[in-house]
Amino acid sequence: MKNQITGLLICCMFFIVSFGYSTAGTTNTTQSSGNQPAMEFIPGEFIVKLKKDTTFLGDTLATLNGQHQVYDYEKVLPHAQGTNLDDIYLLHVPIQSDILSLVQDYNTCPDVVYAEPNFIGHLCAAPNDQNFSNQWYLQNTGQMGIPDCDIDAPEAWDIETGSPAVVIAIIDTGIDATHPDLASKMWNNTDETPNNGIDDDDNGYIDDVSGWDFYYNDNNPNDGYGHGTFCAGIAAASTNNSIGIAGAGWNCRFMPVKIISENGGFYDSATAAGITYAADNGAKVISMSFTFLDSNLLEDAVNYAYGKGVFLCAAAGNQNSSAKHYPAAYENVTAVAATNQNDSRCSPKDWGEGYGSNYGDWVDVAAPGNLIYSTMPTYHVTMNNNGYEQNYTAASGTSAATPMVAGVAGLLLSKDPWLAPDEIKAVLCENIDPYNSTEYIGTGRMNAQKALVALNQPPAADFSWTPQHPQPHQGITFNASASHDPDGTITLYEWDWDNDGVYEENHTTPTTAHAWDQEGSYPVTVRVTDQYNATGETTKVVSVYGSVNFTLDIIGGFGVSAVLTNTGSVPATSIHWTITLTGGLLILGDTKSGTLMPMEPGDSMTIKDTPILGLGKPSITVEVTCAEGVSAALTKTGRVLLFFVFGVK
Repeated sequence: MKNQITGLLICCMFFIVSFGYSTAGTTNTTQSSGNQPAMEFIPGEFIVKLKKDTTFLGDTLATLNGQHQVYDYEKVLPHAQGTNLDDIYLLHVPIQSDILSLVQDYNTCPDVVYAEPNFIGHLCAAPNDQNFSNQWYLQNTGQMGIPDCDIDAPEAWDIETGSPAVVIAIIDTGIDATHPDLASKMWNNTDETPNNGIDDDDNGYIDDVSGWDFYYNDNNPNDGYGHGTFCAGIAAASTNNSIGIAGAGWNCRFMPVKIISENGGFYDSATAAGITYAADNGAKVISMSFTFLDSNLLEDAVNYAYGKGVFLCAAAGNQNSSAKHYPAAYENVTAVAATNQNDSRCSPKDWGEGYGSNYGDWVDVAAPGNLIYSTMPTYHVTMNNNGYEQNYTAASGTSAATPMVAGVAGLLLSKDPWLAPDEIKAVLCENIDPYNSTEYIGTGRMNAQKALVALNQPPAADFSWTPQHPQPHQGITFNASASHDPDGTITLYEWDWDNDGVYEENHTTPTTAHAWDQEGSYPVTVRVTDQYNATGETTKVVSVYGSVNFTLDIIGGFGVSAVLTNTGSVPATSIHWTITLTGGLLILGDTKSGTLMPMEPGDSMTIKDTPILGLGKPSITVEVTCAEGVSAALTKTGRVLLFFVFGVK
């Protein structure tokens, strides 16, 4: 027994008009108190959540059921076995029952977690796309209002254009699957075989190839009202396809989840089922452009989706009120208010007397919501009766602002699929533009580019240098081409030669040269910057080594001897020497060579064991080299007599 709900406030409209619908059932309504909206719920039924392992067969519950003439009950979410949504039931009682008194009795039962009415909800209502210029909210060049009062969509799309793997659930009135700007963007349940009458993927829904209609409980979530199609276009219409409009989420897809009839009626048990379905079937983002009073069932469903890693956003409402509206005001939902083309809160000046974006400290962020141009069904729907055109139209409301936030959330998840819902919310709320309002409508007006830039991974800096062991005054080539940016391009290289925080050089290319006058250890820092002004840096220590310096002396005696001294500041290694005698009459020892042990600075060594045999006055040359690339040579003359050398000078 699903009664049609009538007389709803329709909040998403180009200009606000009053209208109603013929009644197919009855709505129970309580009087409002202060600025709180009236309580509306379905007569003849209510919701009960039982404690775990409790049934209606217990004495207390059986007595209550008999007292209140409960004649039937069923699980609200029959496919939620093993979750915290498993023990929630919809109970049916006579249509004239006092539901508020009845739920009060059930709430006193120790076996009951909560009991509540089945509440009624309210609708809130650079690409080459042909009508992109009408979409001031994506790029405002002054065609409407103040230039740049927009979400900087083209700038955001330069960074990320979205992924088809990111699915945005539009929980609403359904979607026109034949619309040329939407048809290619529909989610497809590839685990389900169409029209075979079998639940192939065992998710509890037969032939749910393209979502589900929870109002009529069938697999045809077609839009008979228009609101859902309008929201879907804002979130993720086909973009850069030369027709129609652009969707904020560009390549992201959307999942039709219908909870609202062609007359605008809906209730929270169907809404909770729709939220659960979206979370269980792969939606990463849920967009909800409607409001309820506070509902435990609805919050349970929201928390279930949030627990599965889904980002949820909802309309703050259009009552020009500070009263909390749900699901937007739940902790795990991002509440979205609306701004106009001048970055001001949408007020009665924009929407008419009594209407305006809701506000208050429970609102998280604002987005454009006035005169928003988007898709409408290609056939006649309810909204056409109220002045909205087929195919495309303009309308206003927090309903329009919410799917815009959902589309940008899809871009964020496309860039970083591992983002948690809280992280998405923080990025959206912290990277914003200011708005003009005396009432609080969130941290600011959403800016898609700033949000994506905030996700930019900073570049990783790295560099090398040659030679690896430089000496004072020696030119050193530094190369930072090993630096890399995982999602951007490095545009600037800055060098700090003494780690004092002052970058003495900056270049657009990765190489440069530097030298130091003295030996020592020098910390060098390179900082790299990408096109989004994200930076990365690294510091390495460059050791400048002092040089080896040899002095030589040749002395006489028995054979030839030479004294080698390392007068440099670093050790000399792999020392090789050669002594050559030319001239005179030499029978033995005209050339001798050998090696020496490493020499520390200041060490001296005598090259010996160089016997000769001859007569005359030869030239004596001593040559020394070492691994450090330093060499020395000395030539003197001396007199040779048999085995002796004397008179060296």
